[in-house]
Amino acid sequence: MNKTFIISGLVSLVLIAILILIIGPASILRTIDHISIEDCFILVFLSLLALFFSALSINNALNVYNVKIDLLNLLFIKIIGFSANYISPSGILAGFISGDAVMALILKKKKGLEFKQGFSAGLASKVVEFSVFLVFIYLGLILGFKYFYLPPEIWVFLFIAGIFIGIMTLFFLLNPIIDNRFFTKILINLSKIKFLNKIITKITSHINELEKEMHFFFTKGVKYLLLSVFLSLLVAIILILQIWLLVHYLGIDMGFSKTLLVFSVSMLVFALPLAPGSAGTYELSQVGLFDLLGMGSDIGLTFSLIMRIINLAIVGFSFIILPHYGIRLFKKDNIEKI
Repeated sequence: MNKTFIISGLVSLVLIAILILIIGPASILRTIDHISIEDCFILVFLSLLALFFSALSINNALNVYNVKIDLLNLLFIKIIGFSANYISPSGILAGFISGDAVMALILKKKKGLEFKQGFSAGLASKVVEFSVFLVFIYLGLILGFKYFYLPPEIWVFLFIAGIFIGIMTLFFLLNPIIDNRFFTKILINLSKIKFLNKIITKITSHINELEKEMHFFFTKGVKYLLLSVFLSLLVAIILILQIWLLVHYLGIDMGFSKTLLVFSVSMLVFALPLAPGSAGTYELSQVGLFDLLGMGSDIGLTFSLIMRIINLAIVGFSFIILPHYGIRLFKKDNIEKI
């Protein structure tokens, strides 16, 4: 872990602690008391179900290469990839790269799958998944703007963030479809710089192969693409249901429009380049949003903390299964072994 990671993590923890102190631990505990153990199991189950359908989407992408991997192992590998994304500094680029790279390395080590195929399969399914998410994100913003009052500066921020994330997602979607090889072209131009030539030349061919594989998926596997869209739709519905259900467990019946707006803000916060897992900023966004929507800042903070605990429980489980896939924590030679 580098200093930036540690500092951002500590700042995030301080921000969360300040929010807890301002709202009051007693108020948070009273709100949490509404949730039973059975409720918690249902919420965790929904998170795992979403990851399962996301793993199915990756499996569907791997079918383009006639690669067969049992679903239990693929689910575990997906959990590890999710955890890699979660503990990395958040952001759409980190989310597209870090977890999928880890999954591809594991698939190469355990199943002998070429890295370029594993990575492109994970990346392709991620692009499709987030493209589907964007439909719900924009719908949530439109309904929120129509039915609820939020300060103008907040709407400006949300719409700018939505446009930025939309452009990035559209780029990752169109680049392989039209076979533009954008990243390959960038590297070729950078290789013209003398002191970068040797380094860039080594990786250019690999990036070119990755972009070629992505193009293959989007143009040659149309039926697989449609299935990925369907599976991504299921993932989005499950995550939206989880948000509604958690708030319901906390004692508030939140309508469809508010639920979508909470989903939209959550996705945008996680997609922007912030702290690891958007720690602190996610909690702050939910506290402010829930308060402005008239549901109470205590509900917002409790909601975000419970979602945080669920995600960290999944991250904790990934640490348990990591050694089975040849990864040892705190070992410098992890990458070489994989």
